[in-house]
Amino acid sequence: MTNSESAKVLLMFEQLQDSIQIIAEQHSGLIDRFDGIDQRLDGMDQRFDKMDQRFDKMENKFDKKFKEVDEKLAIIMTYLSNIDDELTEIKSDLKALKKNDEISKKKVDNLEKRVLRLEEEFKKLKAVQPVVV
Repeated sequence: MTNSESAKVLLMFEQLQDSIQIIAEQHSGLIDRFDGIDQRLDGMDQRFDKMDQRFDKMENKFDKKFKEVDEKLAIIMTYLSNIDDELTEIKSDLKALKKNDEISKKKVDNLEKRVLRLEEEFKKLKAVQPVVV
């Protein structure tokens, strides 16, 4: 390559560098804007992380309350089942008493005891504290 050709290549290279510099200066505002957007996205990401943590805490509280409700419901269902069984037996005994015109003292005493047990079951059922959600 001759000196004049080298000079031309060198001049073209310098012109290319100048063009790149001009383009970089023209777009520096755009780059700054992208940097600002990137910073805002980082801030949003942190906020989403905090929201996710809050949702996790709320989910844990909900699960705990749901478990408490489920446990109390199981207790209530047990009491209701006991009451239902007792009522079924009382109805059966009453039918038998109606068939027999004579009401024996023993049967009456037995029924009174069973009614007392039912009242106790109702008291237990009322004692189950409601769960506040």
